[in-house]
Amino acid sequence: MTEKELKKLNRYQLLELLVAQTKRADELQARLDELEQLLADRDIEMDALGSIAEASLRLNGVFQAAQEAADAYLLAAKKRAVGVEFAARKKAADILAEANEKVKHINDSL
Repeated sequence: MTEKELKKLNRYQLLELLVAQTKRADELQARLDELEQLLADRDIEMDALGSIAEASLRLNGVFQAAQEAADAYLLAAKKRAVGVEFAARKKAADILAEANEKVKHINDSL
């Protein structure tokens, strides 16, 4: 979504977007946790791996790749959430300023 499109959204829509992004991040984190648990629970066939050292190296590589993917996704989700939050706060400030101007105008006309 472009910045221009974000500016057109009202507070409720921006908060809805933030909630949806947070829910998606939580779902993906839960899925990642589930997959990491499956990897941790998996039995290693010693004949195929050849040695405990080789198995350790392979597992470290798998977990390292999973962690890097998780870190990259979470960083992107956090950046997105910060952007959405900033846009929502700006929109809220604009709405509040507009409301204050209307109140001032009403008070001045009384």
